[in-house]
Amino acid sequence: MMKTLAADTSTSINTIAVCDGDRILAETVVECGRKHSERLLATTHWVLGEAGLALADVDVLAVAVGPGSFTGLRIGVAAWKGLAFGARKPLIAVPTLDAMARLVDSQYALACCVLDAKMGEVYGAVYRFEAGNRSKLTSDRVCPIEDLLEGLGGKPYFLGNGALRYRERITKVVPGAAFAPARASVPRGSAVAAEGAALFASGVSGDPTLVVPVYLRKSQAEEKRGGTAPQ
Repeated sequence: MMKTLAADTSTSINTIAVCDGDRILAETVVECGRKHSERLLATTHWVLGEAGLALADVDVLAVAVGPGSFTGLRIGVAAWKGLAFGARKPLIAVPTLDAMARLVDSQYALACCVLDAKMGEVYGAVYRFEAGNRSKLTSDRVCPIEDLLEGLGGKPYFLGNGALRYRERITKVVPGAAFAPARASVPRGSAVAAEGAALFASGVSGDPTLVVPVYLRKSQAEEKRGGTAPQ
């Protein structure tokens, strides 16, 4: 089996997991606000210790690269690149919303993974599930929730903190929508590990130099400077 150490700092949730194939050896899911930089490495050492592993025992690292919090993504990506370079381990960039799609309740064929992007917008993507296979119907977007839902049929399942925040707006557009409970709407390091391991097994490059945050839009500081959106 492949041992994967994964982190997701896309939101205010700090979540780290180490998995051996489909088995979760240790995982933390903690609301930390803006304290990712204070918690990340210490929690990583704790998770590895709980799993009875050292970093040298890990086969591959995986990190959520966004979209999400600008600061959180920078911290998570920088930390995991440092670990990968230092330990000479492959590092896989995992789209945050694709990892969240692994948390979708198996009874649903259509799902929207939605994170709060502030300023009245969401980061979101739509997925279809059929015969155990997942297909992505939209690219990752940053937009008002109504734009993401345009033309969406059926009775989709919504998860993520954006779905919780904009539930009323969603149900106005999609009256038959189902929503994940709050406890199931948070990112999970184990989902990032599973997605990262699958990507690595499929031949995706593990070169740490290729791993960069995906922001989708400009930060407020860049808006003021008139800069372009970082990718």
